[in-house]
Amino acid sequence: MTRRRLALAALAVAAAATLAACGFHRRIPQPLNYERIALSGFADRSTMADEIRRALPSTAHIASNVLESQVVIEAVEDTQKTTVEASTAFGQVRELELHVKLRYRVLDPNGVELLPLADMERFRDMTYDEKDALAKDTELKALYRDMQSDMAYQLIRVLSAVGKPTGPAAHVQAARAASAALAPGSAPSSVSAVEWAASQAAGH
Repeated sequence: MTRRRLALAALAVAAAATLAACGFHRRIPQPLNYERIALSGFADRSTMADEIRRALPSTAHIASNVLESQVVIEAVEDTQKTTVEASTAFGQVRELELHVKLRYRVLDPNGVELLPLADMERFRDMTYDEKDALAKDTELKALYRDMQSDMAYQLIRVLSAVGKPTGPAAHVQAARAASAALAPGSAPSSVSAVEWAASQAAGH
């Protein structure tokens, strides 16, 4: 029995090492300064909104409306796009590019901008074969869900940098932390959070 337990432990360690080598990291919800978060501008059946709900820590939940919230994530653009990247001479699709984009801003319940417009985007390539259409459709949905899940956790990291304290210095500190939380693959807006917060602190 002891040998069996040792063998199982060794297998568990090996599996963990393999996952780490493959770039797998357990997604741990970020602590937030808010308990009630409202989602605005998302479609009724937005899968992006679903992933944001899943990414929230246990201490936070989605408020039923903006007035009951402490902070608002407003979606200005929430899209999925599939583009044919390669096809045969007979028009058979062989490769697809998947694109997910979220343009958003963070507001307080009164509509005051806490963080300005910013973009998050993810791209994935996927091979395709009409003979495996059903399996490929399942794969496509799974890839979209994975990209949106990654973006949702990134968004929560940004939100965790927006604290409750007020005042110019707090705004600048939150904006810098939020900018640092953005992954390298995301595309920032033309006016960065740091520049916006600095202008607020200067009274412009």
